[in-house]
Amino acid sequence: MNIQVKNPQAKWYVDLSNKFSVLMQNLGMPEDVATEIKTFVLTIARDQYLAGNKSGIRWARSQDQAAT
Repeated sequence: MNIQVKNPQAKWYVDLSNKFSVLMQNLGMPEDVATEIKTFVLTIARDQYLAGNKSGIRWARSQDQAAT
């Protein structure tokens, strides 16, 4: 599973990635398992972020149209 992030230095991505790495170390997960789980979680997080962002844009545009 390959995750593509347009900005791998985005704050949300860096924060989540760092927190996840700490969690995997604390749980003593083998590196290959931790990498697979991390990719899975970050993919879901990215997809949800993008879905929410699109919904937010749609909502903002509808508010602008209602105001005019």
